[in-house]
Amino acid sequence: MRLLTSALIVTLAACGADDAPATDAAVPVPDAGIVADAPPGRPWGVIDGACTGQPGRPRVLIYSRENLWRHLSNFYARLAIYDMCTTRGFNVLTTNDPLAINAARLSETDVVVFAITSGPGIDDLGRADFEAWMRAGHGMVGLHSASATEPEWPFYVDRIGASFRGHVPGMQAATVHVEPGAHPITDGLAPPPVLTDEWYFFQGRPEDVAGQQMLLSLDEDSLPADYPAEYKVGYHPIGWARDDADGRVFYTALGHNPDAWSDPWVLELTGRAIEWAAHQR
Repeated sequence: MRLLTSALIVTLAACGADDAPATDAAVPVPDAGIVADAPPGRPWGVIDGACTGQPGRPRVLIYSRENLWRHLSNFYARLAIYDMCTTRGFNVLTTNDPLAINAARLSETDVVVFAITSGPGIDDLGRADFEAWMRAGHGMVGLHSASATEPEWPFYVDRIGASFRGHVPGMQAATVHVEPGAHPITDGLAPPPVLTDEWYFFQGRPEDVAGQQMLLSLDEDSLPADYPAEYKVGYHPIGWARDDADGRVFYTALGHNPDAWSDPWVLELTGRAIEWAAHQR
């Protein structure tokens, strides 16, 4: 079964300008999708797309709420991961409803992908359910502005590994290095082509977080000659993974560019990350 509702397509296509302020942050999500019977005292949340892949393959919940910025790539990332139902056999649900982060829904999920999310949205009950689910050995994948998501939720901030600090306006072409050192996500992964993206830097040093393994870094020497020096940090991580008692986490700053979500290298990286977070790699 493969279902992507027309409401999802229309809503995402009309999201507005890339990075424009989210003007409807307080507007409830309409009941336009797939709504299951609610468990007592807690709604399931609206699911606006569903695709059944292969038995035993990762059960993925794509969460894409944006309350801080709006990214055009949010739409493309959702569709690209949704299509992994066909290309990788994933079983995929999509939502931008924070109420979908609840114990009942999570009990049927292996990996939550924070797909270019931003700002707050998940309530205290959802946070508690998510924390318990992660500590039970599940996984999350964060893409691009996932590092600027839920800034007042300590568990999430700790899990994502570093908080967004800034970036040079616009996108620049640059070289990305796959870091040496074995890891199931990047083992055997070819070096990427030159990528064009919006290059984040972070509060603190991601590489100094205990237990966090750097997987991707930006080659600052490959940036345009006029790239401002104050946005360079020397060693510049843009992707990492962590596996401990609080669950498996992969994060990459890549993904601002909508074209990234048709790039075979980015898709392979993302698919591997989801498989690893689901304990299938």
